[in-house]
Amino acid sequence: MKYSRLLILIFCLGCQNFETQKISSNQIIEDELKEFNWNEVEVYPSFKECEHLSEISQKKACFEQEFTRKIYRYLQQKKVILSDSIQEKMMLFVSINSTGKPHLDSLKTSALIEKKLPQLESWLLESIQQLPQIYPARKRGIPVKTSFKLPLVIASK
Repeated sequence: MKYSRLLILIFCLGCQNFETQKISSNQIIEDELKEFNWNEVEVYPSFKECEHLSEISQKKACFEQEFTRKIYRYLQQKKVILSDSIQEKMMLFVSINSTGKPHLDSLKTSALIEKKLPQLESWLLESIQQLPQIYPARKRGIPVKTSFKLPLVIASK
C-alpha cells in the first residue's frame, strides 16, 4: 500500500512536468509567415521547352533564354529602315500572373531608341501577348505572380 501511494504521488508530481502547451492555428500561421521568403519561388515560370529540367537554376536560365528568343523572333519579322546603325541596351520589366499570363510592366530604354524606333514598345507588347503558354511560378505548390527584368540589345548595321 505504501508503494502504491508513493507511485501515485510521483505520478501526480511528474504529470506537471509533461503539460502540453496549446498553440493556436493563428500562432502556427504567424510563425510560418515569419520564416516564409516572399522574394523567392520554388519553381520558376516555364515554357514547355523547359519543363523537362529539374534544377531551379537550369529552369530559370531556360525560361529567360526562351523568353528572349521568342521576343527577338517576333521583332525580326518587323521591317525597319534606319539611316544609321544602332546598338542600344534596354530593360524590360515583365510580370507573369498566377495563371501564366505575361504582362509588360514597364520599359527602360534610351532616348535614341525612342527616337529611331517609336513603335518598339507596341511591338514588344504584341510580342508578349503572342507568347505560347507559360506555366506560372509556384511557391509551395501554389501558382504565384512573379516579376523579372530582362535585358534586350537592339542592334542594326
